[in-house]
Amino acid sequence: MSLYEAEYETIRVESPTDHLAHVVLNRPDDLNTVSDGMLDDLDDLVDDLEDADVDEARAVLLTGAGEKAFSAGADLGGGAMDPREAVEHSRRGKTVFGRFRELDLPVVAGIDGYCLGGGFELSMCADLRVASDAAEFGLPEHNRGLLPGWGGTQRLQQLIGQSAAKQIVFTADRFDADRMYEFGYLTEVYDDEAFDDRVVEFADGIARGPPIAQRYTKRAMREGYENLDAGLELESHAFGYLLGTEDLMEGITAFMQDREPEFEGK
Repeated sequence: MSLYEAEYETIRVESPTDHLAHVVLNRPDDLNTVSDGMLDDLDDLVDDLEDADVDEARAVLLTGAGEKAFSAGADLGGGAMDPREAVEHSRRGKTVFGRFRELDLPVVAGIDGYCLGGGFELSMCADLRVASDAAEFGLPEHNRGLLPGWGGTQRLQQLIGQSAAKQIVFTADRFDADRMYEFGYLTEVYDDEAFDDRVVEFADGIARGPPIAQRYTKRAMREGYENLDAGLELESHAFGYLLGTEDLMEGITAFMQDREPEFEGK
């Protein structure tokens, strides 16, 4: 079954351009808050992305439905959890989100409107993040006597440094897109009216890259972040492997002919 034929309850998957899987968090009436059902759907989605043919998906764009939010956080369903349940809920969320970091495909988060709490933590697991100038970011948990529980205390400081991350976590303030760009969290900030088109254009540019090289690049960078020596060794092996691919020859030929390469993932 094609990736685009899979059925989910809280997300939808579209293909706005060749090779780009556009994943939409689809609970607009609830500001795309992350429910248990959405965690299940995202988990299943990553399985489907891992199984997808190279011509179905070479990059992933993750956005929120509607005009108000990427995701306004976690939807706890109004029910109280005992401490043991809360521990497992925390583990579940950060494990599912972390699968986007482990996924071989490049993942772009396109953020418009509210990006708060668990939604913010989901965006931390993308490889690249772009936003509209109407986006708002924040981790409000400290104002409620909690801490970010889906990876925010760890992943944010890896991305923007400890001081900036502590400012966001301890103040529980809202930060606009320009400030998040200054922190280095965002790659691009687009005008809100042009956002829908620009974010697809940006992600499509990633999807048009060399699939095999992107896969090994992401693996090497991920491994090296945790262990420099292991990352350097993987980089060397990947470099040697890529020298034997047809994509390399296409890239060289396209450069010599002054045209855009057409990679096939071979």
